[in-house]
Amino acid sequence: MPYDNGFHFYTGIGNYTGVTATSLAEFAEKLQAVDSGSIRFHFQRADFQKWIKTTIGDPELAKRMNMIKRELSDENLRQELLKVVQTRVVELKAFF
Repeated sequence: MPYDNGFHFYTGIGNYTGVTATSLAEFAEKLQAVDSGSIRFHFQRADFQKWIKTTIGDPELAKRMNMIKRELSDENLRQELLKVVQTRVVELKAFF
């Protein structure tokens, strides 16, 4: 997808990390390295879910992300998100 439609990671309003993902596989890759504060910031705002549902077009993955507990530590949150996203990438590759 075009860069402008990619997911741009921030640590807060106006604090761009310089990291952008332009596909679901790249999103999983970037989740592994991006600052955990950025993950917390976006997860609390449901930014990941909105992007995945509307831009990627995968409401099932967005729903699965919504089921992740909000009270997890930053690193546990990263690991849970990674697990859900990587599982979905494998499912989609097998499907197509």
